[in-house]
Amino acid sequence: MTDKVVTHFVVAVTGQIESCEMLGHDNLFCRYTIQYGTDWQMLEGQREGISQISRKASGQNKRVVWNFPIDVSFKSTNAFGWPQLVVTVAGMDSFGREVIRGYGCVHLPLSPGRYTKYIRLFRPMSSTPLNSFLSSLPMFGTPPEFVNSQFVADAEGREAVRVTSDGIVKAQFNIITKDMAKFGYSDGLGKTTFQFT
Repeated sequence: MTDKVVTHFVVAVTGQIESCEMLGHDNLFCRYTIQYGTDWQMLEGQREGISQISRKASGQNKRVVWNFPIDVSFKSTNAFGWPQLVVTVAGMDSFGREVIRGYGCVHLPLSPGRYTKYIRLFRPMSSTPLNSFLSSLPMFGTPPEFVNSQFVADAEGREAVRVTSDGIVKAQFNIITKDMAKFGYSDGLGKTTFQFT
């Protein structure tokens, strides 16, 4: 009896984008995209999604709660380009227009298990004080935003962008991996077929 030839490893992810804490903003929703490298292929699930609009609870709890599910699985032969969750938090201004409140990203956990991750949000700043003033007036425009939200997950060009910190998103992940050790990667349980020296 011959062993089955393994041609790839599998990473399966379930979980949820649970909530957001952001001072001064309410009625928020969240868009997510999972970005991954060229060696990766999505097997099942949704690569992107958008949550409902939620309000902050009354009382001391000042979080916007979405509990928005994530369920996706991938296959690959190379860990380069490990999947990242990219989140964009937005709301509506007084004219009913969509305004970006913050961007953030986090790599999916590498080892099997249950994880809670906190994603710090940031947003781009205006290039001049005049632009900053005009963008703060709803009748003239909206605050600056990225043309492509996946830019936040790329290293190239990020150093040239001025940003300000604004809020935090809580996400939960359940990770299952299969056959990673057969490609020389640790599965987090101490099992590898070879080690790099």
